Amino acid sequence: MATRAYNIEELRCNSFAKGGNAFDMLRYEDFAKESNGFSQPHRHNYYMVLLATGGSGKQIIDFNSYEVTPGQIYFMYPGMVHAWEQEKDLQGYVIFFTADFFAQRYHYDSLLSFPFFGMSRGLPYVDLPAHNYYEIRKLFEIMLEEYQSGGERMQSALRSLLNVLLIKSARFYEATYRNTNIEGHQDALIRQFEELVEKHFQEKRLVKDYAKMLHITPNYLNILSREMRGKSAGTTIRERIMLEARRRLMHDSKTVTEIAYELNFKDNAYFCRFFKKHEGCSPEQFRKR
Repeated sequence: MATRAYNIEELRCNSFAKGGNAFDMLRYEDFAKESNGFSQPHRHNYYMVLLATGGSGKQIIDFNSYEVTPGQIYFMYPGMVHAWEQEKDLQGYVIFFTADFFAQRYHYDSLLSFPFFGMSRGLPYVDLPAHNYYEIRKLFEIMLEEYQSGGERMQSALRSLLNVLLIKSARFYEATYRNTNIEGHQDALIRQFEELVEKHFQEKRLVKDYAKMLHITPNYLNILSREMRGKSAGTTIRERIMLEARRRLMHDSKTVTEIAYELNFKDNAYFCRFFKKHEGCSPEQFRKR
């Protein structure tokens, strides 16, 4: 079965969303009652931040399964395939927002700079340190109170609070996953490379294309990628293409040929060979599976 894409209006038909704005927030337990948990795989076309405060659960994000426990904060971005496998009285807060909502005050590119909004960033969650968990939880509560108040300049306040939440979360995320021995310049370069891949993977497939945009040599980009990510720059590009191929095969009802064309493969046969080499099965077999 092809997966659905849900927009914010479908998730929460409230006056704020109906008013043409692109932000929503509520306690997770209330969302679960309204949505029945969205146990069927669906594709996100919005950003989502989830803080777990109680209970437990298990969710699938881009074909990987994750145990959800209190003290974790999850980050999802447009295009991700998501489904809940199980929930055991999961409690917390959930925020939905679009890039347009954020960009009305902050530059859109700043969203991509957050380390958890991109396929090369690593895990889609971080375990908050105990002494920081309460700080983040309080921030969620302040945001929820502001949202429910409907007060003057509410949207402006929510954008500011959302930005603070993402900045603080990024600090914890980077402290958890980043190699602290890497120099700042190298770290910035590899982040820039990953952001470029996210933007251009459909039309640019060669390491030299990205090296040129970064004003470095392809060899140095590969060395840097292996040191910082444990894989070559070419592997990063191929992984992004494969992720999009799997998403579309699972989500879209289009033919394999149509998907191959959209992903800029010269013909269907080449796409099938590429997919089988990296997935171990044909696109049709993956779809059935």
